[in-house]
Amino acid sequence: MTNAIESRAVLILAFLAAGAAAACDDALSLLPATYTNVVDTVPLYAIRGTPVAAPSGYDVPTKTARRTDQPNFDFAFDLNTAGTPVLYPAGSLGLGGTPGILPSTQVFDSIKSAPTSGYLDSLPVTISPGAVFIVRSRPSALACSITGALPLYGKFLVLAIDPVDRTLKLQTLVNRNCGYRDLTPGLPTA
Repeated sequence: MTNAIESRAVLILAFLAAGAAAACDDALSLLPATYTNVVDTVPLYAIRGTPVAAPSGYDVPTKTARRTDQPNFDFAFDLNTAGTPVLYPAGSLGLGGTPGILPSTQVFDSIKSAPTSGYLDSLPVTISPGAVFIVRSRPSALACSITGALPLYGKFLVLAIDPVDRTLKLQTLVNRNCGYRDLTPGLPTA
């Protein structure tokens, strides 16, 4: 009888251990956050009418302004032929992927979490000073190497647009933690 009880106990423990191991391999399980969310500012330059070396794109996974002659950016800034400031998701420039822009009517500080849907990924988005928007990055294997490629999220506030210098100044808060959508300063919990 003791052997039967011990066998069942071993079987139950093995089942629980297998379940725990499977949870670690689950792409939907969040690893502990390692990057602290901070508010920052970044300048971007219009695609047209500025030097090629001036960055017009923004890469969410690395939180950096990027040149648009290089493929790693999620959106780019330009002043269209009418002089209207616009943002182009990478897909609207024929680069594919699923980065998207979600215009918001909320105040920058009141946005606590990124939505999972509603992002514009193939059309330009008109902006003006004071505009707030949320960005979903292209799936990032760089940031999500253990759990697979998932998008990252950030919120942005248009601080200034200079049509003469053809520049855009953004306030940013990007969550670089894989699978997290929390858009508040500090170490994210969700």
